Amino acid sequence: EELVSSEDLLEWLRPFCADDSWPVTPRIQVLQILGQSFNLTEEDGKLLVFFRTEAILKATWPQRQVDIADIENEENRYSLFVELLESSHQEVEFQHLVLLLQAWPPMRHDSVTSISSNPWVRLATVMLTRCTAENRAALGNEVLKICRSLYNTKQMLPAEGVKELCSLLLSQSLLLPALKLLLESQDESLHAVALEHITAIGKVNDSNCDQELLSLLLDARLLVKCISTAFYPRIIEHLVASPRPGRWDAEGLARHLREAGHEAEAGSLLLAVRGTHRALRTFSAALSAGRQWV
Repeated sequence: EELVSSEDLLEWLRPFCADDSWPVTPRIQVLQILGQSFNLTEEDGKLLVFFRTEAILKATWPQRQVDIADIENEENRYSLFVELLESSHQEVEFQHLVLLLQAWPPMRHDSVTSISSNPWVRLATVMLTRCTAENRAALGNEVLKICRSLYNTKQMLPAEGVKELCSLLLSQSLLLPALKLLLESQDESLHAVALEHITAIGKVNDSNCDQELLSLLLDARLLVKCISTAFYPRIIEHLVASPRPGRWDAEGLARHLREAGHEAEAGSLLLAVRGTHRALRTFSAALSAGRQWV
């Protein structure tokens, strides 16, 4: 940093960032590294955001000329985002809007006056409402992927935003990604919402369950609360078939079942984990195992 200034680097990198013969992502990554490696002045910071924005717009909206005024404050950035969002209908456009939001500082309060006006929520809403029936499931998974990319970053959605997105996914009959979003949250109120939907499901199938969801239910320690649902046998099968010694403790789970008054289920779980043949997993054997091993 003593040998070269951030101003020099910005000047040298500008031709590279403006060269749309290169893919957008590496150009954005170079600028990201620059921003992390130098203590930028406010003006240099604005210039960095401008270069990022210019690279993305030239790749997808070449007819839209961008200048420094478009990105100099949150209000102007939000207006530019809304303008581009309203004109977007293709998957590639939505992908570049994701890049754009990631390239900008997180939006706080000036423009985001409600959860529904949060740019990530607005983007997901448009993606799902403008999609066709054929690509709805794929876009539902894309929304899940976008939210996951925000985990442990300053852009991470609050619980209210996750709930809003899940309502949107459910309105499009995309139950599986909605359940995953709810369960991945650390917010217990969102876990409760997931349990409401899980309890209402009478038949488990590929549209509402997969191995990842079963893992998330175990990670969230919801086995006991799922005991009266159609998911419970699937969770036990998954636990037995995919043991994770450092992640899921079968004996601990059996203890929780017994403490909740489910002694036979606790014993049955331990018999299954220990490889006892199905024919020997009787009710009395399960009760005995629950009392002996838990």
